[in-house]
Amino acid sequence: MRLSRVLIWPLGLLSLFWIGCRSRSSTDPSPPEADIMGFDLLEKLGGIWEGPVTSTTSVGNFPVWKVDFRPISQSQISARNELDSANNIHMSFFVTRYQGGLRLCLRNGGFFRGTERLTYLFLDSVGPGYYRFVEPISRGQRAYVDIYIPQPDSLILRAYTNKLYTRPSPVLHMQWTAHRLDTTLYKITAQRLGFPAKVPVGDFSRAFNGRQEAIYYSPIVDDPYPSSQQPYLSTLHARYRHGTAYSPLPDKSVILFTTTKPLIENFQYKPENLRYITRYVRMPADKSEYSFYHIHPGDYYLYALYDADDNGMPSSGDWFSLQGQAVNIPPESTTQAATEINFRLP
Repeated sequence: MRLSRVLIWPLGLLSLFWIGCRSRSSTDPSPPEADIMGFDLLEKLGGIWEGPVTSTTSVGNFPVWKVDFRPISQSQISARNELDSANNIHMSFFVTRYQGGLRLCLRNGGFFRGTERLTYLFLDSVGPGYYRFVEPISRGQRAYVDIYIPQPDSLILRAYTNKLYTRPSPVLHMQWTAHRLDTTLYKITAQRLGFPAKVPVGDFSRAFNGRQEAIYYSPIVDDPYPSSQQPYLSTLHARYRHGTAYSPLPDKSVILFTTTKPLIENFQYKPENLRYITRYVRMPADKSEYSFYHIHPGDYYLYALYDADDNGMPSSGDWFSLQGQAVNIPPESTTQAATEINFRLP
C-alpha cells in the first residue's frame, strides 16, 4: 500500500500568495435583481481543487496545491490551508458594499514564519471566463489577482505585486493552474446556506479611509472583517498517538490530515478517495496535537502518518493510522478527535 504524494505541499508555497463586514450576512440586503459585477464567480469557485504552482520567486515551483472552497454564508465562499502550526493561508470571496454599490471582494490572509499579513482586493474587471481583483487604494498598482475559468472544472489564478514598491508596476508573483476534483460537499453546503445570494457581508464604504494600502501587517489592527468574525466555520482540535511498535524520533515529522471519505475500508486501500483530502498539517514527531481553525463543518476521517525516512512523502517503512477516526464537526463549534499510528507501510 502506498499513499499519493498529494499529501505534501512545500512550506514555500505559503509565501507565494501573500500579495500583500460582520460575521453573518448583513441585515441590509439588496434586492435580488441587484447587478453585481462578476457575481457568477462565487458559484464557479465551489469544490475541491488541486494543481501545480509556478513562481517567479526564490521559493520555486511546486507540483500540487489543494484547496477546498465551500460557502460559509449566503454570499461568501472560503478555504484555509496550513502546513505547520505557524503557517497558513485563508482565502475568502464575498459580496460587500463598497463605493456606492455591491462588489465582490477577495480577502487573502495568513501567517508565514510567525508574521501575519492580510490583503483586501476588489473585483474591477470581468470578461468571458475572466475576473480581476485589485488592491483598491492603488487601483491595482500595488497588487492584483487574475482568475481565469476557461471551463467549468479548470481554473488559473495569477497573482501580481510590485514587490513591496521595488517595481514600477506589478509583476507576476505566482500562478496556480488547477482542476476541480469534486463538488459534492460544496453543493450540500450551498443548498443549506442558500448560496449564492446577492446579500452584502458588511459595509466596506469607509473601511480603508486614511490608509495608504488595503494591506495589513502583524500585529493587525482595524481589520474591517477579522478572522474571529468569519461565520459558520469551526475548530477541530486533533490529536494522535504513536503506536508501540516503533520509537518516534523528534527530528522526524508527522502529517496529520482529514478526508471526507475513508482511505481504508475492510483493509483495502482506496486511492480514489485521495481526492477528498481537505486539510493537513506537517509537524515535528514530538508534537502530538494541532488545532485546525476555520475548518468547514461536516463529516471527516482523521489520519496521521509518521514519516520515518523523513523524505516528505509516504513511503515504505513509514507508519500510518490504518483506521481513520470518524468525526462530525457541527457549524460554529469546537470538536475534539484523536487517532493512532499503528500500521507500517509495506
